[in-house]
Amino acid sequence: MAGRVSVILPTYNRAGLIAETLDSLMVQTRPAHQIIVIDDGSTDGTGDIVQRYREKVTYLRKVNGGKASALNVAMNEIVGDYLWICDDDDLLEPDACERLAGKLDSDPGLGFAAGRHDDFVVDHETGEHLHKSPGYWLPSRPAEIFPDLLDGCHIFQPGMIVRNSVYEAVGGFNPALTRAQDYDMMLRIARIARGHLFSERVYLHREHSGARGSAAERFSTEQINAKWIKFHRMIFEPLMGELEDEELLAPEDWLRPEVAPVSDRVAKLRRARIYARHMMWPEALEALSDASELHVHTPLSHFERDLVLGATIYNFGCAPMYDDPAYRAEVMGLKGKSPIGRSLAGLLGRSLHWRIRDAARSGKLGLAAKLTGFVAQSRI
Repeated sequence: MAGRVSVILPTYNRAGLIAETLDSLMVQTRPAHQIIVIDDGSTDGTGDIVQRYREKVTYLRKVNGGKASALNVAMNEIVGDYLWICDDDDLLEPDACERLAGKLDSDPGLGFAAGRHDDFVVDHETGEHLHKSPGYWLPSRPAEIFPDLLDGCHIFQPGMIVRNSVYEAVGGFNPALTRAQDYDMMLRIARIARGHLFSERVYLHREHSGARGSAAERFSTEQINAKWIKFHRMIFEPLMGELEDEELLAPEDWLRPEVAPVSDRVAKLRRARIYARHMMWPEALEALSDASELHVHTPLSHFERDLVLGATIYNFGCAPMYDDPAYRAEVMGLKGKSPIGRSLAGLLGRSLHWRIRDAARSGKLGLAAKLTGFVAQSRI
């Protein structure tokens, strides 16, 4: 039996964009049973735009308090079996609802179904939509979805339909997060529910320079990375304290012959990688130090080496481990702990080659020289 799909579209000051999003919802090959637009106190006429769709859309308005609070209000109003949360500036593929909800219909044990997206920008001269691949995407198998999400967010709510019972189980959005509230919810959902990830595109994510956040905390695209780092720490500080080691990787990874004998070291390296990916370098370096003292006469496997190299793929375009002298000193200190520590320092240094090339091409010769020296020291 086909489940009823409720859509929530939170919005704030998107009068110039929301009509395109609503139009893409109106042409779905599987129409939604309910569409709620929750307006978080817009002041630019967004409500007037939404009123054009009043025959098919329920319009709710609240005092501005941020996206999380708006979503929590709207979630109390849904009547569907499945919930699809869409952003007010993206475009849904016509068959997105049919594909995602259809997967939930066919598998009662599935908690959510998600698909891929592409980014796009609008050519202001021609109006053409220029597509490009997303910056971060992984074709995760069901058991890999949550561990992959720990590295970075590759599933986004406009591309995801979830059973309402799953949302009820994990609770509402965290109103303290004015950024990354979606990512926090993805992690909570994927931690408790089995999901399916389609490789097909189900929506287009718009890239633009408009301000983000609530009225009380607006920020530009140039400020986004700093905000993400702040809010990711708010998410991962408590989460990492709760996670059991077995949750850090897919179950089959723990059974690998090169992993099972040194599973405690692998767990430390995995934690270090997660911390590093979210710019939590004090915690990452502590985990690396702990790992350097385990199984000191058993060389790092290729699996472990890949974990360490993956720690230096940053989600925010910066690398404080190398830019901060105190962090560099701690990495160098790993060499004196054990043969494993020496290997870890070498791997972290090796990962800098691309940053050195980038600095040289950008004319930042001083930075390139500093990083080159770091690489040389890590190999001594």
